[in-house]
Amino acid sequence: MLSELTIENIAVIEKVQLNFSRGFSCLTGETGAGKSIIIDAINCITGEKTSRDRIRSGENSARVTAVFTDLSDSVRKILQEHDVDDPGEDLIISRRITRDGKNNCRINGMPVSLSLLRVLGEKLVNIHGQMDSKNLLDATRHYMYIDSYGKTDDLLAAYRKIYGELCEIRKEMKRLSVDESEKLKRIDLLDFQIEELTAANLQPGEQARLQQTLAISRNEKKITELLALASELLLGTEETAGAASSVRDAGEQIAAASEYFPEFAETAASLEDMSYSLSEIGDAVADKLNGISYSEQKEIEMDERLSEIKRLARKYGETEEQMLSYLEKIRREREEIDSSQERLLELNSLFDEAAQKAKDAAKALSKARREAAKKFADAVCEQLQFLNMPNVQFSVEDTIVPLNENGVDQMSFLFSANPGEPPKPLNRIASGGELSRVMLAIKNVLSSCDDVQTLIFDEIDTGVSGRAAEKIAMKLYELSLGRQVICVTHLTQLAMFADAQYLIQKQSDGATTTTTVTQLSDTQRAYELARMGGGAEIGETQLENAAQLLSYAREYKQNL
Repeated sequence: MLSELTIENIAVIEKVQLNFSRGFSCLTGETGAGKSIIIDAINCITGEKTSRDRIRSGENSARVTAVFTDLSDSVRKILQEHDVDDPGEDLIISRRITRDGKNNCRINGMPVSLSLLRVLGEKLVNIHGQMDSKNLLDATRHYMYIDSYGKTDDLLAAYRKIYGELCEIRKEMKRLSVDESEKLKRIDLLDFQIEELTAANLQPGEQARLQQTLAISRNEKKITELLALASELLLGTEETAGAASSVRDAGEQIAAASEYFPEFAETAASLEDMSYSLSEIGDAVADKLNGISYSEQKEIEMDERLSEIKRLARKYGETEEQMLSYLEKIRREREEIDSSQERLLELNSLFDEAAQKAKDAAKALSKARREAAKKFADAVCEQLQFLNMPNVQFSVEDTIVPLNENGVDQMSFLFSANPGEPPKPLNRIASGGELSRVMLAIKNVLSSCDDVQTLIFDEIDTGVSGRAAEKIAMKLYELSLGRQVICVTHLTQLAMFADAQYLIQKQSDGATTTTTVTQLSDTQRAYELARMGGGAEIGETQLENAAQLLSYAREYKQNL
């Protein structure tokens, strides 16, 4: 249950805090006062997309914090699965959005992902808004209501697993069942590519080695001169001493001097070691110099080989590893084509088997849906009759369609509010007021199928007034028994049945505009109901009428 909501710097709200309780709460106020901002804030905390444009003008960030109590087992299970510490009595969710589009989400102070808020949101709050009405008008989504009511999740999951396997088999069959002429063309191309890559006898790292060897060959004169000079400086010549012998001689002289200066003994030893190292380096340079042999023919051959590898690289991959990987791939494809007929025969058998399993699973799912659809329609009819539709007809039409990811059922809600009129598709004939009541009826029927403790209705009163509006209010109050219902409304009939009423007001000093939220006392409620009733000037008569409405609603609730 949502017990506390704090909104900071969203739209025209600077900072407001709302404290909710179990039961039926209404948010009222003038059009444009900011009631929708409250819904936006709750959407924000449950992981929905929130635009940075909603940040209050002049501020760099906005924050929403919500406290939920009486947590269900399903909420605690989600937290456990995502390694979030058990929150105890209170679950505190906060989300901060910044001008640069970043989100900072926390649960009881612990950083979490936005996707986790979205998963949790489905178990914490059920919001009815314009999207729900759109879904209700979309017949392709009607099966979802039946699945929720009939609790067919396991049957649907089992079917989808089998159907997925069937689709994979069909996909492979389609890939193997190519036209014979296309197959021959593909074989010719594969054979050419396999022969070309095999004949090339590529070796990993060959390009790099060839490029290095060619660089040495093309700069042989320069390299020889450099190495020869280095060898001469290190090892010396017949006429001159090299660095190695000079260092050795210096060490011998210092060793002799160490007889008089003992501290030079260590220096003499170091110079001796250094002379050995210089000699080893000099020998290595000399060996490298002696190993250089220039061959014009060899350079031509290396150049041609490198050109060939680069040509193949443009066709089959940048590196030898990529080209060899491609070779393995096309070899497998070639073998697959050779064995395609055998594989097709095998796939045909697998397809028939999977198709039968899918049909059986779809049949079981369809049976459960039809049974649920009948009970669902009866329950919705009962709710609609209470909502001032005494002659309503509501049924679920099930048309069998080819296998698809949702089974074989095309379920569509049929509706008629008038006697003598046969039921027709809901999206063709329902008015705004009728649609609102159908939506409320469905929500009420489905409320027993989940453990979501907070239901929020935005625009549930669209297109209704008078006795129908009062019936909706009664049904919302009934729905709030044992859970929390929050409703944004413009109608007196709904607000008067609320256990708690909040007034959203917009105020401006000419420079800035802010929205405030106030929980109303009984006296304040009477004044607000009188305003909602359309009184341009609110006097004693209007206030008395409003007080009578509150008394009427209170008596109804006590007798329920």
